[in-house]
Amino acid sequence: MNTIHVTRAGEGEHWLVISDVTTVKASARHTSGNLLVVEVNVPPGGGPPALHRHGYAEAFLFQEGEFEVSTVDEEDYALSTFRVTAGDTVSVPSMVWHNFKNVGADPGRFIAVHSPAVMEDFMREIGRQIDDPQNPPQPTGPPSEEERQRMMEIIGKYMEVLPPDKVRQ
Repeated sequence: MNTIHVTRAGEGEHWLVISDVTTVKASARHTSGNLLVVEVNVPPGGGPPALHRHGYAEAFLFQEGEFEVSTVDEEDYALSTFRVTAGDTVSVPSMVWHNFKNVGADPGRFIAVHSPAVMEDFMREIGRQIDDPQNPPQPTGPPSEEERQRMMEIIGKYMEVLPPDKVRQ
């Protein structure tokens, strides 16, 4: 598509990805496949379940809340964590172990930019499209073993998850 695309405030496709509400602000189809820009709203305690890495770069521009970002040393897997808040930006090169968690008492929000837009396929496969991002459906309980296995299969297609027993605290 060779035209400028505008996504207004409050607009975009809304997806519930595990516990996070992810709104597509610029998709692969609007950026020649080169970028994905999403706004992510993360409840307290939310974020991916484990350190992971993938073959594309991403940047996080934190808008609200307090997050903890984690990584490990490539040689000895020693864990490093740091806190980030509104106004902070975190850049993650491809194939670097990382994770984030909302450690604040309130929901947090950030803009994530992915290059290339591989994460869009992941989000569409693992997520559930929703109409009202302000009132996402609440889980009825923890995922079943079948649901957990399905999620891990999808995750495995798009990224590598670091086994927790490899991480040195």
